[in-house]
This record gives sequence, structure tokens and C-alpha cells, in this order.
Amino acid sequence: MTITPFLALKLRGKKDAILARQRARRVASLLCFDPHEQACIAAGVFIIACQALTRFGKAQLCFQIEDRQLHVFAEPMEAKTAPKQANARLQGLFPDDRQPLVRLVKPMPPRDQAAEEIELGWVVRQVEKASGESLFDEIVKQNQEILALLHELRLYRGSAEQKEEKSRPPHAA
Repeated sequence: MTITPFLALKLRGKKDAILARQRARRVASLLCFDPHEQACIAAGVFIIACQALTRFGKAQLCFQIEDRQLHVFAEPMEAKTAPKQANARLQGLFPDDRQPLVRLVKPMPPRDQAAEEIELGWVVRQVEKASGESLFDEIVKQNQEILALLHELRLYRGSAEQKEEKSRPPHAA
């Protein structure tokens, strides 16, 4: 049985890849993924979009839920179109174009019983409603994520250094 995607985004160039990243973040938020997972999903979708543009030139990015998992994948715009190398500006992003296309699969987050069945039509309407957000807004969110990760990395390094100092034997005088 083939499941129909609840959302399909057209990919024609770099701008569409960034828009796909932004829309993926919104979908992840509406599906109640935590902020770290939202960032991972957005980044993963961007990789899929870039790979699809490199491989097909024009593609469609599909979002679907199957077996309590979010699936995101790309396919050529027209099924009859043979894969082709396109958009020279994107070539080189992926070392081996013969590798299979990336597919993102994430288990849905646990939710309470009342929110168990989410209306996917509502999700699509909310994603489309948010389409007025600028690409600059997406870059701002990316920057915030990078700063948060750098802060966490610094905290982790600091605590690791403290543990290392405590485990060293005292110097002989």
C-alpha cells in the first residue's frame, strides 16, 4: 500500500531548498517535535533538497507519516523523467551522485491521548499560512541554533576539563 504524502513541495533551485528547510521546521513544530529535533529535521530536509536538485534538477519533496514515523524524501517532478545532472552550482555538494537518495525517517514524538490523531490537513494549512515568513527569518533561527550548540559545547568541554583535573593525581612537591 502506498501512502500519499500530506505535503509536497516543488524544488526548482536553491531558494526552494531554503524554503523547504523553513517549511520542514514548521512541520516538525506542528507535529510536536522538540526544538532539537526540529533543527535536525530542518537540516536533514535541506540535505535531501540539495541532493534532489543535484540529481534531478527539478524535484518534489514529500512529507508523509507512516507507522508513527515522519518520512521525508524527494522524487523527480515527473516520474517518466530520467535522473539527470542539473544545476552546475550545486554539483560537488555530494561526493558520489550514484548513492541512493537520502530519506529522513523520524519516530513521531510521544503525545497525550487527546493529541494522538493530528489532522494533517490542518498541518498543511498552518505550513502554508506561515509561508509569509522571510528566508531571513530562517537564517535567524539557524544562527540561534548554532549559538545554542556552541554554548552547549563550551559547557560540555568545561565540565570535561573539570573532571579531568579532579582525576589527576596531586603533584609531588
